[in-house]
Amino acid sequence: GDSLLAIGIYRVALKKLTTPLTRPLAFAVSYAAWNLSSALADVVVDKMRNSVSDFELDESYGWLSGVYTPIRQFIVVTWVFVIITFFIAFCFLRDETVIDLDDIDDYDTSSQTCQENRGGADNNDARWMNSVVPHDATPSIPMISRRILKKWFPTQFPSSTDDEFNEQLRNSGLDADATIKLASLPNYKVYKTIYGDDSAVYNVSLDRRFGNLCIWVSKFLKQIVTVLVHQNTWKVLIFGFASFSVAMQWTASEIVLPPFLERRYGESIPIYTIQSINLFGCLIMPPIVGALTTGTEDFQIVMPGLWIMACSPIFIALLPNVFGACVWQLVLTIGEVLWSPRQDSWTASLAPTGMEGLFFAVGSARSILGPLGDVVMGAMNEKYNTNCLDCRDQYGHFCQNLSNSNGTLQCVSVQESCGLFPTALGDDTVPTCPTTCLECPTWEPTDPSAFWYLLTLFSILSPLSVWVFLPFLRGGRDRNDGCYGVFRMSKRRLLGICGAKNDARSSYDHVRAHESFDSEFVVSDDRPGVSTELEFA
Repeated sequence: GDSLLAIGIYRVALKKLTTPLTRPLAFAVSYAAWNLSSALADVVVDKMRNSVSDFELDESYGWLSGVYTPIRQFIVVTWVFVIITFFIAFCFLRDETVIDLDDIDDYDTSSQTCQENRGGADNNDARWMNSVVPHDATPSIPMISRRILKKWFPTQFPSSTDDEFNEQLRNSGLDADATIKLASLPNYKVYKTIYGDDSAVYNVSLDRRFGNLCIWVSKFLKQIVTVLVHQNTWKVLIFGFASFSVAMQWTASEIVLPPFLERRYGESIPIYTIQSINLFGCLIMPPIVGALTTGTEDFQIVMPGLWIMACSPIFIALLPNVFGACVWQLVLTIGEVLWSPRQDSWTASLAPTGMEGLFFAVGSARSILGPLGDVVMGAMNEKYNTNCLDCRDQYGHFCQNLSNSNGTLQCVSVQESCGLFPTALGDDTVPTCPTTCLECPTWEPTDPSAFWYLLTLFSILSPLSVWVFLPFLRGGRDRNDGCYGVFRMSKRRLLGICGAKNDARSSYDHVRAHESFDSEFVVSDDRPGVSTELEFA
């Protein structure tokens, strides 16, 4: 479910509700919102771990019986919120598209140019306008009233008459001979997303339905082939697989970091609060970074972010303790907020209208390596951060409580007796029970720094791999130009390893001149009265 929403439906919806200029900031805000829930969850789950006791249901409750640790109780609470979220989405979510004629996607512009070349601009303006803006499009109403917008942004509010414009010009304090024109608010149009009407399919015979199914399958396969033959798809695929190694840090943060902290520093360590450093940083910083870097070429932001995040595990390798973990999460966050939201925006800008879902699904092929990453992290965790099963019960609690049963001192957990006897450090000391794996008498010590060093070296492969393919990812070159510039070397090419601007295109050409889908794909419908045509010039 998470993969379906994060990769497909949610990104498609966000792309339809933004324009090229607003998309980077919108994806940054979305990235922050996604992290808000995770950050709050980490704080709540740590609070429950330290203040909520285990809850047990006897066998009379059937399959619900068992011991519910604070973590399990938290999972049950999340199910309730999932149901509430589903109800909100089902009742209030609307499928709409927003467009601004002064800021349209590259392929719409290409379509207009192609039509002008075929039949002349004057004869095709109306046709192009109707294809871009449907007849039922209405002005988009801002969530904040126009009166408040005018008060907050007086120089950005549209002027309805020349007299009003002159009045604003006089109030602005500019010279009478100034040639500065006050900018206006974007003229957004919103309309309900248009889909083909398939209702007639359900009124035909079974044979006709099977025939329509074959047609749909054929169209789907054609669409996959069409997506795969274009450069934009391969740009997203190459970047996705190239960034896999640095993305493994997220897996390490979820799989390796919690047991590392708990096994070495006990159950009282606020593990998930430490994790929330990353989440709260990804909540606060992406909108700020998005606003400050609007208009900057994508990879001028992405490359520094990749390098910062790739080098971040070195801090916990040098300081394998709680402080080192906090520093790692902080530096990781700084790098992440630079490249990850920007990469989402870049991917969305490359997606063709009408085929976004399929484009995102194909472009997210990196996710097939996710289970492999989980297995590798589990193996590394077992090798460099071994557990102490002899000093913990079956629910994961340390046998840290000293109990006197029939005159015999034993170590017990909050749930059961562990069959472990306390150890005395000296003749005059009180016997103690292990609160961490470091205090467990049967535990074999390991060097956790070795894992974090390996993770750092593996992560550095990502910015290096992206740099190798950077000329192709940026576009502006053809196959004959050193294989899209990959095999060309220059001073600017070397500086690109840190995100220097490509000399083949300007810093903001990515908004208006993405590599267009340079072939034409026509999808026809054999049903009477229904005809759809998708053109990608």
